This record gives sequence, structure tokens and C-alpha cells, in this order.
Amino acid sequence: NLYGADMVGVSKLDRRWIYTKGFHLVTRTEYDIHIPDEYAYVISMAVAMDYEYYKYTPTFIAGADTGLGYSKMAFTAGLLAKFLRQLGYKAIPTGNDTAMSVPYAIQAGLGELGRNNILITPRFGPRVRLCKIFTDFPLVCDEPIEFGVTEFCEACKKCAKHCPPQAIPHGPRTVEPVNKSNAGGAFKWYSDLEKCFKFWAKNACDCGNCIRVCPFNKPDGVLHEVTRWFIERFPKLDASIVKADDIFGYGKQADIEAFWHKSD
Repeated sequence: NLYGADMVGVSKLDRRWIYTKGFHLVTRTEYDIHIPDEYAYVISMAVAMDYEYYKYTPTFIAGADTGLGYSKMAFTAGLLAKFLRQLGYKAIPTGNDTAMSVPYAIQAGLGELGRNNILITPRFGPRVRLCKIFTDFPLVCDEPIEFGVTEFCEACKKCAKHCPPQAIPHGPRTVEPVNKSNAGGAFKWYSDLEKCFKFWAKNACDCGNCIRVCPFNKPDGVLHEVTRWFIERFPKLDASIVKADDIFGYGKQADIEAFWHKSD
């Protein structure tokens, strides 16, 4: 937490999630990714993004906070890796490169996978950026957690309804990928990532609607803590909680013009 992580978990290094190839941006060539056997552990970290700024997605206002999240990822992972090396151990800090971050975060107990293909955490929902460190430092591993995300996502579908290019599925989970941009074989919801990225290009900016509208995306508070408690223990109430989320106006895009005139 000293270096900026809002959540931290540890898991064994599962080689299923390591990419086979990397791409060198300067030489424009592929290279093989190899993590030596002595790297037996993965430290997964989540950096929370700002709740208020993410109300403005899909605009550059929210995009600025996304960029800040990525900067914090690099800072946090880099400093912790340096600390581990100074203790005499090996450490490889990574962001979205080298391996998939979400499966390791799930194995480390940081959250569950949502319909939007994003990690849903108990406290911040999907409003986090993930980084990780491969290390030979011997650690006690955490366990995966369940707090009702799968059942809630089956009832909710708000991320699918509010996805501008309709890249998030409305139907049930499957093991079949949508296209070559998915890694198939896992039983989950598969987003059409090519539709998603095409919208980013058209929008000239990224998009986070699936984060903004997610009912798990809430600031700290007694009411929200109580709601999470009911979601975890009484899944039959999920549909009613989704309706209440809409009634209270959560997930709506904030007034963009008002943001730019705050200092007037």
C-alpha cells in the first residue's frame, strides 16, 4: 500500500496465463516470452480509479483518470519489484504485458470475473487497473473469493445494455470465443473486443461505460456495504437491486458541460 496499491493478493504462477509472444514496438517484431521456473509466485495489485471522474465516460475526462491509473500501475509495480530485488530476490514487474492480469488477480483473491470481462472487486467493483510482479520471493498465497458476482451479472446486464458498440454479450456464459481476439476455453462471457476497439477509434478516446454503469461501482458507504452484503447472501434479490440502482440514478453519465465550467 505504501507504493500506491489499493488491493494486493498473492498466487502461485499459473503458466496458462502467460502470453507466448510479445511485440517489440521499436523493431516491430515478435519475440518469445519466457518466465524461468524459479519465478513461482505472482503478486497481483489493483489501483483504484476515481469514482467521480468515471461518471463522464466515454470522454477524455474519464480517459484522463484511466491514464493516471496506468501511470500508478507502473510506479507501484516498479517500486515493489525494486524493493524485492534489494532483498536479494528476483522480480519482474508487468502491467498488461507478458501475461493476463485478470486470471492472476482472481486466483489471488482480489475479485471475480464479470459479464463485462473485467475483474469485479468487493470494494471498487470494476473501477481498478491491474499490475503484477513475478517473483521467486517465497510467499503465502491467498485464495479465490466469491461474493455473488456471477449470479448478479446474470440478472443485471446493465453493462451489455449501455455498451455503445454492443460488444458485451446479453446471453449466458459459454466456452466459445467470439473471434480470434478472445482466448477461448474458459467458461465465461466473451466480449467482442474488436467491436470495442473500433468504437474507441471512432470515439477518438477510450470507453468505460461498462465500468460506469456497473452496480458494483460505488463509493464507500453504509448503504452500499449493506447492499453488497445482500448480493453475496441473497441472490434472489439481485433483480430488485438492479431496479433500485436504476431508480436512484446510479450509472448515468454526468453533465460534461458542467464539468468544463466548474471553475467559471
